[in-house]
Amino acid sequence: MEKLVLVHLSDIHFTRASGVSVHDLDKNVRNELVLDATKVAKEIGPVTGVLVTGDIAFSGSEAEFDHATNWLRDFCRAIGCHEESVWVVPGNHDVDRQRTKRKVTRMLHQGIRKDGSDVDKELREIFSDAQSAAALLEPLTDYNKFAGRFGCSISAEKHYWERDLTLACGTAIRLRGLTSALVSNEEDRRTWIVLGAAQASVERASSVLHMTLCHHPPDWLRDYDAVEDHLKSKVHIQLFGHKHSQRLDEINGKVRLVAGAMHPEHGKGEWLPTYNFLDISRRDGERIGLRVYPRQWNQPDTNFVAWRNPDNDKDHREFLWPGFPAATKAEAHGVVSHEARSADVTGSAPSPVVATTATEKDDAMPPPNYERRLTYRFLTLPFRHQITVAKNLDVLTDADRALSDAALFRVLFKRAAEKDLLGKLWAETEKLHDDPADFNPFETST
Repeated sequence: MEKLVLVHLSDIHFTRASGVSVHDLDKNVRNELVLDATKVAKEIGPVTGVLVTGDIAFSGSEAEFDHATNWLRDFCRAIGCHEESVWVVPGNHDVDRQRTKRKVTRMLHQGIRKDGSDVDKELREIFSDAQSAAALLEPLTDYNKFAGRFGCSISAEKHYWERDLTLACGTAIRLRGLTSALVSNEEDRRTWIVLGAAQASVERASSVLHMTLCHHPPDWLRDYDAVEDHLKSKVHIQLFGHKHSQRLDEINGKVRLVAGAMHPEHGKGEWLPTYNFLDISRRDGERIGLRVYPRQWNQPDTNFVAWRNPDNDKDHREFLWPGFPAATKAEAHGVVSHEARSADVTGSAPSPVVATTATEKDDAMPPPNYERRLTYRFLTLPFRHQITVAKNLDVLTDADRALSDAALFRVLFKRAAEKDLLGKLWAETEKLHDDPADFNPFETST
């Protein structure tokens, strides 16, 4: 890709009534956002992906996440983005609060939050014990099912995710999704949220520009000092949500961007819906540049408009980072993504497979990742249809019954690949959708 164009949303707060009730007060805001984003996308360029920094749901229920999935699908289609090209992290509203009241989970939260506790030590001990880890992650069960569709679920083995988006010059924009809702319940308050230094500790690498997604800004964290040192020293672009007010700050030469919120949380004070476009590209032989286009709700005209820079009246702010020399064509061609290298170890993504060229209808947008597409299409099927596909391929065993949706698909994908059945897996999955693809990128494997 010559450049990356990303839409940054946060705090979309889907409720059970969203999109299905005449009392849905936010329907017009969502409609205006789609219209505005469609217009901006045509002006800036094809959209690579959508980044959502938490509070996708309102009370962490499966129905709310299903509404969000449907809206994100329609949103991506409207702005010319592959519908699976969404990356998400959880917020406090994505936690099922009823499950946080269970005694074991409540005790774990209290232990981590108590005065004098070593956050990293507590998290390390909890995630080293299967039962403790399960209790801590249980309130995020429905979120994980939703996030798994986009390859963003979390587990005891790895409670953050990473993906590389690589520019044509060979520079990788390395996304890392941080989970700040591991310890979240009805007692949440500033400095009671924890992240853990392990999540924030990105590693410097040649030709890699780091970007993190997190719901809670650092000033909400109990382990603020440790996390802040990593972010301000190594993470070029830091995306946050939670505060419901749009902020853009430059800290130590790094950009910290709070999206604001897409949906008003009614009865929680006066604030306006906001979101952002990000344009990342090579500016010259040594520098990578970022343009941030903040979009704000204009209440008198009930639509979204550009935020104007008071210094120059431009509709964006620009940042440049030196130290990213362009690779030669041979070097750029030989880049192996961090995502591909770590997939087998982390289980966060299927191993890479070479797929055929996109069809003509995809020419206006960046090339699709067909493994990611297959993951999304399979995990958005009803569970009974997922089992039908698995049975038709005859690749599951009785021992697989206990697997989560995302883990089940990883097993299914791996075994299908080993048996040269990826073409059949694609075909069986697509025929169960109302809009089946008219090509099979894995057909050479059949």
